[in-house]
Amino acid sequence: NGVQGKDLGPDEAKPQEVQWHAKAPEGKLDLLVTLDFRMSTTCLYSDIVLPTATWYEKNDLNTSDMHPFIHPLSTAVEPAWQARSDWEIYKGFAKAVSEVSVGHLGVEKDVVLTPIMHDTPAEMAQPYGVRDWKKGEVAFIPGKTAPQITVVERDYPNLFKRFTALGPLMDKVG
Repeated sequence: NGVQGKDLGPDEAKPQEVQWHAKAPEGKLDLLVTLDFRMSTTCLYSDIVLPTATWYEKNDLNTSDMHPFIHPLSTAVEPAWQARSDWEIYKGFAKAVSEVSVGHLGVEKDVVLTPIMHDTPAEMAQPYGVRDWKKGEVAFIPGKTAPQITVVERDYPNLFKRFTALGPLMDKVG
């Protein structure tokens, strides 16, 4: 599990791009919240485990890199007890953030790295072969040899409204 870090395999399986410290820094999380219907070992270390619905208790779209299709799931039974779908839980978070951000956070701009998407002009413009800009093998060109750098707008007081709406790009990208 990710909490203890014991699922990483043998000691030899270490990243090469960063300096590895044999003794990991110790610290304490103030709060660990988990959304996992499987009750994994991460849940054992969590302060709060949110009651999420299982596959049979929610409408969902399931995808995997193991197969080329999308698997739509339909609710077979209602969620037990206080369990809710992931969508309902995230909507609750968005609503709470919208309410408490008024007067503290407004419209903010963030700089984020976004991946180069499949079947796009940016993907087609990549140079042939695998070369890594982090290793100096190729120049750092955002959107071509590296992730795209995008400025996004975060409207915190309207987060819930934006999260539950179709959005302004419906006419452009469908």
